[in-house]
Amino acid sequence: MTNEFDIIYEFSLSLGSNQSSSSSNVNVPKRLGIYYGWPSLVQGVQGNLTAAISIFSQFDLIVFGDGIASPSHGDHKNTQIIIQSLNNLGKLSFGYIDLGVTTQNLSILQMQTTVDEWAAMGINGILWDDAGYDYNVSRSRQNTMISYCHSFNLRVMMNAWNPDDVMSGSPMLLGSNDIYLLESYLISNGNYQNLAAWKIKADKCLSYANLYGISMATLSTSSTRIASSFGLTQQFSQAWFGTAIYSFQYFQATQIFNTAHPIICYIHLKIS
Repeated sequence: MTNEFDIIYEFSLSLGSNQSSSSSNVNVPKRLGIYYGWPSLVQGVQGNLTAAISIFSQFDLIVFGDGIASPSHGDHKNTQIIIQSLNNLGKLSFGYIDLGVTTQNLSILQMQTTVDEWAAMGINGILWDDAGYDYNVSRSRQNTMISYCHSFNLRVMMNAWNPDDVMSGSPMLLGSNDIYLLESYLISNGNYQNLAAWKIKADKCLSYANLYGISMATLSTSSTRIASSFGLTQQFSQAWFGTAIYSFQYFQATQIFNTAHPIICYIHLKIS
């Protein structure tokens, strides 16, 4: 089993020779909180918005889930209050929209309408899920929605397995206010991921970050319901240190999505 110190040593050798200008300052990653349940029910607070706001305020960037932007959603009004309160606290809030063609296959008008609805709630940005070519998303479809978000001064976070799908070539509209999400970062569903593949992808993302100023967010997942002690495990340490040594901006450890426990938003201890 490989531990985080092996990773740091391997990384520092290559980064020191190839990316010395980027390795001089290592940033402590901020807390990312992607949460797909009803926000007013997070951690079992049962509609206590003061408690929900207190929980979400422990994150620096919070992503709220699909469907909540619709005024007909049962937690829409509560979420708007939560978002506005988080804005007042200087937090970033993003809303989820699926960009995939082989998934929801939303029309441009449908996606624009959802952006409008999120913007009306006071959101700061949009997480575009299933945004890569593997979901039959063209660069034109990406850019249409990135441009639309930017017209509202909204940031975007792109979730595509292959970073080249959203950051290579031209035209490429992502800028220094935008974010690329690296899912399954080192730990996925409680399993260690291939280190060679991890390093290739992380190196590539570092290059794009240096070239375009795009921020990077990493997401690592435990299996089933995440334990309260996950932040003390070797898996957590490997994922967190693997984020910090690249100076990527955001990190989240959570349970694998689509489980029977959507109300849990795991909060790890502050690390500095």
